[in-house]
Amino acid sequence: MLDTIDMLETIGSDASLRYASAVELTNVLERAQATEALTAAVTSGDASYLVMEFGGMRNFAPQSSQTFLSSYLG
Repeated sequence: MLDTIDMLETIGSDASLRYASAVELTNVLERAQATEALTAAVTSGDASYLVMEFGGMRNFAPQSSQTFLSSYLG
């Protein structure tokens, strides 16, 4: 799992990877020997492949959010 998180962090911080096509990114991940779950998620565009890799934990949406305009409107 740690390798997957590191790879996701690298993809997010490198614009050439972040905006790469699914095919290009899949090739990069295969060369980097990424997990099957991460490669499948990129190939299919379906992040649910990562659920089991991250321990099947459910992520809940925040109960509140703050926006710039909330201080002016409320």
